[in-house]
Amino acid sequence: TRFRDKYGDVAQLLCVKSDDALLKATVHFWDHTNRCFTFNKVDMVPTIEEYSTLLYYDFRNLLRIYWKQNVNFRGPLANLMGLLVDTVKARLKNKNGPCISWSDIRDVMGKACGDRHLSLFAFAIDGLIV
Repeated sequence: TRFRDKYGDVAQLLCVKSDDALLKATVHFWDHTNRCFTFNKVDMVPTIEEYSTLLYYDFRNLLRIYWKQNVNFRGPLANLMGLLVDTVKARLKNKNGPCISWSDIRDVMGKACGDRHLSLFAFAIDGLIV
């Protein structure tokens, strides 16, 4: 299919069932400073190349939104989500920096289709991993 030719097996991630207890347990190993998991002083961080290999996708051409200090990301995020900038501003929270809840992204993904849905899915994966 066209989707599989363009994105490989990334859609199979939609079928992965998450274990809430396991996710809650792994939160204790999350290093907020380095934004990675740390086990016995070893940082567990796949590289972009490893993600690219695992997902069979070239991330160099992917729409990216970086949230650095003093950079206005609200406009690009609103565009990606198909919402007004004021709506995105209202939904943003501040937890060690600006963030948007997974439920907001999931709700918009449920209504989106085509490339917007795929971009939101990639954004969600990137946000959950990074």
